[in-house]
Amino acid sequence: MLEFFNLSRKQCPKGVRIKRNRGTIQLDITTDPETGGRKQRGCNCQFTSEGIRKAVDKAWLVHKSLDGQFQSVSEWLDWYKATILDENKTPLENDLITYRQVFKEMEDDYFNGVHKNTKRKRSRNIVSDQSSFNCCFLDVFNKVTDWDASVTWEGIKEALYSPLKNGDSPVGSKTFKDRYYRLKQVAERAGCKKALEKLEKIDSTQTVFMKFQSVDLDTLLNLLDKERNTDYRTVTDNNARDGWCWVSAMCALYGLRPSEIAAGQNLTKDITVDGITFPAISDSNNIELVLVIGEFTYFGASTKTGQRLAIPMSKDKALIDRLGIHNVCLPITTSKDPNSFNNNHRLWLKNHNWGFTQAYAFRHLGNQLGEMNGIPQEIRARSFGHSVAINDSKYKKRRNLATELGILTRHQKQPLPLEMGKQILINIGINPDLPEVKAIIRALYQLDD
Repeated sequence: MLEFFNLSRKQCPKGVRIKRNRGTIQLDITTDPETGGRKQRGCNCQFTSEGIRKAVDKAWLVHKSLDGQFQSVSEWLDWYKATILDENKTPLENDLITYRQVFKEMEDDYFNGVHKNTKRKRSRNIVSDQSSFNCCFLDVFNKVTDWDASVTWEGIKEALYSPLKNGDSPVGSKTFKDRYYRLKQVAERAGCKKALEKLEKIDSTQTVFMKFQSVDLDTLLNLLDKERNTDYRTVTDNNARDGWCWVSAMCALYGLRPSEIAAGQNLTKDITVDGITFPAISDSNNIELVLVIGEFTYFGASTKTGQRLAIPMSKDKALIDRLGIHNVCLPITTSKDPNSFNNNHRLWLKNHNWGFTQAYAFRHLGNQLGEMNGIPQEIRARSFGHSVAINDSKYKKRRNLATELGILTRHQKQPLPLEMGKQILINIGINPDLPEVKAIIRALYQLDD
């Protein structure tokens, strides 16, 4: 027994050794938190083979606890009583749960859940769901260097403050905000009290923002004219020109995300949904131009807000013709990456020096076109696939000065109320009671008689 005891002592960590005290074993702590010096403490282990093994394990627990695990002596003493002296049987849950276990739980919960907008059941077989998980969860998980280690504040801190791709500190960025949210979930699931206490003291507010890009209608039209009058000499380049110009025009007129256009169901053929037939966008006689957006794109990616209808933010025939809306030319991508369509559009804009690459610049132009043409905000929001609150708060941050001026100057040219309209006719010498004038008034104001 003595020989086994002496061999076991060599397995103890530096600073915490086991010591025999008659029929029991004590822990000899070189730097005790309470005294600041050497102290022997009981560990509730008998001088037996099993007791010696347990004492060595407890020596390692104490060694680990002295490495910044606790913020106060009283907290450490409470832990010592509970864990080393076994005064209560609360298990050390943190030491039993690894990052891999927590990550697996979070992944299962994600794919067992539903899409936050459409309430569609998520699936590992849907490329958009897998891509969203990788972006929102896996990118954060991969900042943890050892997935098989127990969840600790040190590991979470390392992942949280890991530098960005360009080497900059993440603090203040959207990336830091997203990491903070996910890693806090990890700490909560693991019951890591210290990590949660530390995280509560961290301000994760985003202070660094991407500069919003915008474009006005005249600039867009000039860019489209320039591109369409440019011959790139190869069929491939000319097809790309026609396709991405048409996508850009659609994004601006409807206020859509590029991938939503790739989910259009009535681009080149009529479609009937619930007994209602929607003419093809390519039909030059289609003046309503209602676009049916499906839940999935032609390459298998799900749309952000699911199936819905979208309307153009202007029905000006001259504008629609100049934008080339009826000349449907949808670019075809064979990539399984759900972001490839949007990325290809962005890359084409960059390579052709349009001066902006953010697809949302078109979406916000569409919102302003709708406002300029008197389309109520509720209708615009429904067509765009988001709430009125988002339309009111987010989209107005990306105002374009030229379009804003158009909105303000055209406001006074909105249709007049019925009685005011009649008075204007009288002021210019036209009798509103003449049969032909009354017929015009009934048509304009949609009156029954």
